[in-house]
Amino acid sequence: MKTLVLLLSMLLFTACGSKKFYTLGENINVVAQTTSLESIDVVKVLVPKYLKEHKVVRQITPYQIELVDKAHWLIPMEKKLTDILIEYLQQSMNNPNVHLYPWDSDNETKRRVAVDIKRFIASNTEVVLKANYKIMDLENRSTQIKHFETSVATTPDIQNMMKAMEEAYMKLLEEITITLINNKSV
Repeated sequence: MKTLVLLLSMLLFTACGSKKFYTLGENINVVAQTTSLESIDVVKVLVPKYLKEHKVVRQITPYQIELVDKAHWLIPMEKKLTDILIEYLQQSMNNPNVHLYPWDSDNETKRRVAVDIKRFIASNTEVVLKANYKIMDLENRSTQIKHFETSVATTPDIQNMMKAMEEAYMKLLEEITITLINNKSV
């Protein structure tokens, strides 16, 4: 009986202790491309169902996605990707008036940004990111919708997967920033 309790205790502690948690965008360090004080709202980033789970997934074949063993997202991806987008826009536009819509803004909003990620997944060789983003000029009541696609090489190693996912997402954020800067009036 003592042996059974000891064995079960060891199993419990080794199984619980082996989970690994991952995140993206912890070291955003963007050089400001412009200075803007206009109020910009950011809508919560929409993600595919497989990114709503806390487990990290990898594409094995065009028809098969697997859960990466013992790998979990530290923060839900919808929240994390939204937070990264806000922080990136604040830094790259030197603008403290970028807020989560509809809760955080007290200022009169000039523009609103919405991102809908259609595909954001790693395989053993690459990370693919496909997304649509929308920039709404609320003063002129006009909207610009753009499609974005990129792929970044990676390896099966989970650390390299995370770096490639972060790099792909940063490319999307850079394009959104450039679109905002170049189109003061959409």
